[in-house]
Amino acid sequence: MWIKIVQDALFLSTSRLKIAYARGHDLSSLNRLRRVNTEDGFVLVEIAVAVFVLALLLGSVLPLLRAETVSARGAATDRRMAAVMAVLAAELARSGHLPCPASDTDGVADIACSGAATGRVPAASLGLPAAAVQDGWSRPFTYAVDARATQTADLTDWCGQADGFDALTLDGATPHHPLVLLVAHGPGGGAWLTGGGRAPGAASDAEMENADDDAIFATVPIVASGPDRFDDRILAYAEPAFTSMHGIHCPVAAVGSGQGE
Repeated sequence: MWIKIVQDALFLSTSRLKIAYARGHDLSSLNRLRRVNTEDGFVLVEIAVAVFVLALLLGSVLPLLRAETVSARGAATDRRMAAVMAVLAAELARSGHLPCPASDTDGVADIACSGAATGRVPAASLGLPAAAVQDGWSRPFTYAVDARATQTADLTDWCGQADGFDALTLDGATPHHPLVLLVAHGPGGGAWLTGGGRAPGAASDAEMENADDDAIFATVPIVASGPDRFDDRILAYAEPAFTSMHGIHCPVAAVGSGQGE
């Protein structure tokens, strides 16, 4: 709307200049000069007003546009994280276990992993394009999984062990011991870089915790800037929430065999 206002103001100013010029050709030299000077004065004032209005509008709109961009990127991040979790659940339903993280930039899941395994989402192994495992700032997610959840033979085996998937710790949120977790590190530091390593600039203790590749992750309220900045997004599931959320049901033989509440 503000663009239309400025366009109308500039169009009106230009039209007045053209009218002043046309009228000047039909008057005596003296009157023509007076008329053109008068019209030019109006035109300059209108242009100045239009420029002033444009400056005011830009000053008020640009911060809103930046905020909308951040919001849009955050929303895209949330959608991609949820989609990756759904693909991981589909892999569990298909093979009876979750994949190990990818420790390399090729996106291929490691053949074996142990403990609290942390790395990249194995996009190539899951048949996903690289963009699907990146946040709204084009930075790859961190993927962490209890390695025991990558070693089960089938769903019956999975459901029998689910109560013991507790290698990961998530401080500041529920579940406290997720079996699978994704971190989107946002525009701040800590994210995997597409060429290897992690982006520098993790600020707060919580951001650094989420980028140190150990078994512990943390979440705190969002802080936009400063030494306590925290802009990570975390999506985590424990059992039985992960399977039930994605419509996966334990075989009858596994019911009551130790599945966690």
